[in-house]
Amino acid sequence: MSRRENLIIWINSTTLFLVAYVLVYSIIGLATIISASAFDISAELFYNQIYFHIRSRDWTSDAVKVVFSTGPILALLVGLVLWILYTKVEEEAGILKVLVLWMVMHCIIYFFGDMMMGALFSRGLGYVIMYLYFMDTGKMIITLFALMALFTIGLIMARQTLYTANAYVNTLHARQTKRFVLFQFLLPFLIGNIIIILVKFPGITLFEIFLNGSMVVLMIPIYIRAGMMQDLFFEEETKAATISWISILTAMILLILFRVVFGFGVRF
Repeated sequence: MSRRENLIIWINSTTLFLVAYVLVYSIIGLATIISASAFDISAELFYNQIYFHIRSRDWTSDAVKVVFSTGPILALLVGLVLWILYTKVEEEAGILKVLVLWMVMHCIIYFFGDMMMGALFSRGLGYVIMYLYFMDTGKMIITLFALMALFTIGLIMARQTLYTANAYVNTLHARQTKRFVLFQFLLPFLIGNIIIILVKFPGITLFEIFLNGSMVVLMIPIYIRAGMMQDLFFEEETKAATISWISILTAMILLILFRVVFGFGVRF
């Protein structure tokens, strides 16, 4: 693949990374504030946090466990459904399946990443861990479990990530796999997170930066195993790498709406 093709892959994947993030964040956030309303807790979803209109001492154990576990559990379920969907369309040409794959990865992070960072920072799913009365040793075990789970899932997903190349080429040679993963996933992950930080600045928290950044644990095994793959052959129809202006426009609109709408707050 030429430099031009790599640049196009990078741009397309970065925009889809951002679209996937906004969609998953919105779904998980709305589910959380709806679950809070079940306990008569008023909550507002902002672009950088969920604000609960309740004093800390008024939280009950059941409310904490349900409210702060709803989002991660839903993320896990949505991620599984989307992963199954992706396996059905992975051999189809087109970049829309890259959006599905990015949504799967974000969902995985909102469960296992939240489990890992929550145990370390005592935020998010970490509140549930605290109310289950896990001591420091238990928190460390949970953190290591989440870390190993992310790494293992990355190994499993490696081959599926390479199948996204069929939108651009007919053959992905073994010598090209690492370079393809770099431009299709690693760089979009890096640039995408920088854009998210800028969109949420100055309200973004250190916890969220580390939570979003925990996807690197998923990326490392994908990159490593990609270098061990053999040549992949796709359908023989003529293909050309082109910038998806629809994806760029969609990402721009969603990011603006994300900052503006959630800037005012969505309340239940």
